Amino acid sequence: MDRTPYNMAFACFDCRKSFKREFVLTDGVPLEMKCPHCGGVAHNLGRHFKAPKKGDLKQWQKVRFLFDHGFRFQKIRVGPKDKDTVPYPDTLEQAKEFVVKYKNMR
Repeated sequence: MDRTPYNMAFACFDCRKSFKREFVLTDGVPLEMKCPHCGGVAHNLGRHFKAPKKGDLKQWQKVRFLFDHGFRFQKIRVGPKDKDTVPYPDTLEQAKEFVVKYKNMR
């Protein structure tokens, strides 16, 4: 049984802050936690999430849009033997296309 700890990123859409917590995956990982900054709900966006700057409202809108459509910044694998990964979109407009294209792969 794998007991390797992983850092998971949590993000709060209310105060636009992110923080990491360490978990052993076999012990279970919460989908939400209380935000240590504002007390709101912080959502688990996975190991690969990189938060935008607090003031970058366009990027936070994109992150929220992806989250609302079921994307938690997990790797999306394509190609032979699923070795290749798809980069996440840079803009909200790209995110709209991304959701349509990859909605069945999340």
